[in-house]
Amino acid sequence: MKLKSTLLLITALMLNFGMSFAQESLVAQDNAYKLSELRISAVTSSDERDYGNINTELQASKKSPGLALIYSLLLPGTGHWYLDRMDVGKYFVGVEAASWTGFIALTVQGDNVIDDAKSYSVEHAQVSSPDSRDDDFYANVGNFNSVYDYNNDKLTRGEYNLLYNVQDNFWNWDSGDNRNIFDVQRRDSERIYNNRIIFGSFLIANRVVSAISAYLIAKNMNSKRSYSIVPEVYRNKSNSVNGLGMKFITNF
Repeated sequence: MKLKSTLLLITALMLNFGMSFAQESLVAQDNAYKLSELRISAVTSSDERDYGNINTELQASKKSPGLALIYSLLLPGTGHWYLDRMDVGKYFVGVEAASWTGFIALTVQGDNVIDDAKSYSVEHAQVSSPDSRDDDFYANVGNFNSVYDYNNDKLTRGEYNLLYNVQDNFWNWDSGDNRNIFDVQRRDSERIYNNRIIFGSFLIANRVVSAISAYLIAKNMNSKRSYSIVPEVYRNKSNSVNGLGMKFITNF
């Protein structure tokens, strides 16, 4: 129950963290919008003295919210890189790197502990071919002093299909204390492996939140579809040029 509660809390914090950055990025977009592609067109009038019809348009290329979402699901941060928003994406990259580091570290630690336990069983219980044995075998080695005790227990229970071939699956502990030491090591390795679910949850939550964030940023970017810069010619009553002006138009 404690582990489930911890995972729920971690996931909730991750979602809240990501959505906060998504909202901040949407606000920041109004002040720091980047144009990745500019299209400039100019239309001039046949009247060489009339410059009032000049129109220069700068249009931002659209970014696909779907692609941004997919990229971030595959690898958090790549969707933001696609959108040129690594000011937000860097946080998801950091969480991804830290999560994988923790997951790999626990895997290596668990492997080392179980390897020590297997070596201990070879030395004190005469287990042969330790690397070819499965987890159930080592659980039984930790619970019974010998293969004979194990088989007798299965005969008593009528579980004949679970009997071991003595020659192929032999073990016989030299003392009960050494068996207990081995069993503690084996259980420690299982606990370490099980703790990887915490970092696995981070990896999943990070992808979900990163994808949502990238999708919302792309949608916001596409809402600002074009910008127009329109020069204006001011004329006096005699229709002669009296000045030039510039009008900036944003189209949503």
